[in-house]
Amino acid sequence: MEKDQFTVQLALVDALPVLFFAAAAVVLGLKLHSAVFFIGAIICFLAGAGKVLWKLLLALKGMDVALLGAQLRVLMPAGFLLMVVGACTAERAQAHALLHAAVQMPSVLCFALAVIGLVAMIFCARKFDRRDVRGNWIEQGINAFAQGCVLLGVLLM
Repeated sequence: MEKDQFTVQLALVDALPVLFFAAAAVVLGLKLHSAVFFIGAIICFLAGAGKVLWKLLLALKGMDVALLGAQLRVLMPAGFLLMVVGACTAERAQAHALLHAAVQMPSVLCFALAVIGLVAMIFCARKFDRRDVRGNWIEQGINAFAQGCVLLGVLLM
């Protein structure tokens, strides 16, 4: 792979959904008071940050650290699983209040748009190779939109 295929701009755009996710996870984690949720969120954040670092290294140094590019597919599901466990084991009253707030307008609209974006990401993951620059731009645009919707939905709860 040539160094100039992945640009610093792509890596920075890739950082947006990671930052949006982290902000939403912090807000939810503080409301849930769940250490397990936070651990899962940290794992997800680190997985996303690793992918951003992979793209930065490609763009700046031409280095392809394969583990950084591939680890997302393992760490992200593990982190999300811990987040779900944390949410399910959180204090019942807080979890119910958050769930109730999540299904109210306008939050529910934001979350519906996020789900549509995340489903589109599944199609992108199956269609594009992780080294496909054009595919990465498409995926990161969709991902930034979806994670922005999640963050907005959480903030509106």
